[in-house]
Amino acid sequence: MITKAAAPSPLAEEGVWDRRRRLVAGEIEQVALRLFAEQGYDNVTTDDIARACNISARTFFRYFATKRDVLLAVPRRSLVVLCDAVDQRAANEDLLTSWRAAAIGVLGGDEVDLALIEQLKVLVRDSPDLVDTINGDAELTERFVRTNAERLGVDPATDLRPIIVAGAVRNALIAALDQWSSGRADDLVRSFGEAFDILARLGAIGGRRAAKTSHSRTRRT
Repeated sequence: MITKAAAPSPLAEEGVWDRRRRLVAGEIEQVALRLFAEQGYDNVTTDDIARACNISARTFFRYFATKRDVLLAVPRRSLVVLCDAVDQRAANEDLLTSWRAAAIGVLGGDEVDLALIEQLKVLVRDSPDLVDTINGDAELTERFVRTNAERLGVDPATDLRPIIVAGAVRNALIAALDQWSSGRADDLVRSFGEAFDILARLGAIGGRRAAKTSHSRTRRT
């Protein structure tokens, strides 16, 4: 249930209302994700969410345009914080190193609501069709690519690196979060570190076939 806030101090009005907005949006997200999990995403309406939050539909639409925006709010907001952290890294730092440090510093800290991320992960795990909704979000993809392009100083329309790195980083983050949320890893920071260490070593990772081929060539020479 969302209660009305007391009138803010004129001297701190902007800060108080910004915080109030974040809190209300966060509660709407939490309630909506719970309803999606209990009733199914397609069966929940914006009116259902508003009623469960004890707010009017009009108030709901001040925060979110659609229920899809509620679903995507957590990954979008988390990515903004993450990309901002990457932007603040040294300009001459290796791109994957910047992403690794940002992930460990931001997602391993308290700037992102891991409880909401965990709630979203459980929802997606039980409703696989929502994976396409999240992965197909153009805003998420564009932000990943734009951050990489700016760091590399290239145009993603003519240079594939920003797009390829975006896909690799996104999958590394998802894999680390999956490992942590499923209980296979206790330390989220360590999971992020391991995921990015694997990315950094990709060029050196072979397989049985590669090793066998290399051995055969050695015997022939």
